[in-house]
Amino acid sequence: MNIKKIENMAAIVMIIAFFLPWVSMGIFSISGLKASTLGGGAFMLFLIPLLSVGVLASDAMKLDENMSKYLTYGAGLVPLGYVLSRLFSMGSDFFTAAAVGIYLTLLASVAMLLAAFGIIKIPE
Repeated sequence: MNIKKIENMAAIVMIIAFFLPWVSMGIFSISGLKASTLGGGAFMLFLIPLLSVGVLASDAMKLDENMSKYLTYGAGLVPLGYVLSRLFSMGSDFFTAAAVGIYLTLLASVAMLLAAFGIIKIPE
């Protein structure tokens, strides 16, 4: 596994950010893990760390490049779609309630997508 690939670094950040606070209102905070167990459609949040682990596993096992690329697209689009949907539904309240975990997830998903599309690369 090449740990220096941007996709792999973003996947590791998304896994770590899943356990950090996503929503913080004073003394009350919710991590991505806790938010995914709240019920309803929130269980879909489990896709974020699962797809991230899939990206790391596909690189470690040297799977087909097309399959790995589509997995990377999914791992970047799922959290980006979730965060954007929360942003549009909550409006300006999103920024008052959002905590470090959701910002790291958003940053990592954008970096993963940019790297998957070949826009950003680490110089060799």
